[in-house]
Amino acid sequence: MATYHLRRYFLASDDATIAYLDIWHAHVASLAALNIATEGFFTVAERPREIVALLRFAEGANPEQAICDYMASPGFTQDMVGFDMTQIKHVEVQTLSPSVGSPLT
Repeated sequence: MATYHLRRYFLASDDATIAYLDIWHAHVASLAALNIATEGFFTVAERPREIVALLRFAEGANPEQAICDYMASPGFTQDMVGFDMTQIKHVEVQTLSPSVGSPLT
């Protein structure tokens, strides 16, 4: 069964949030190159400087190692060109396992 990450990114400004949302469009392809699927990325109506992403990892994958490998990849580096990483103030990650009968497996 696949494992998921619910990743919450807290940005420093509205402009940084807009810029990082644009980067997520590129992340979809660069994550896929390392067998990490982006199920979706979202804004949060109540917190306009927050972005939430749902990622799926292949069965048997180690999500933490997969993310480390991704962040060391040329694709990630290319995606982040021109973005000031200090604009990401905080990241929260929850590892999720689908329950029996869940449509996400």
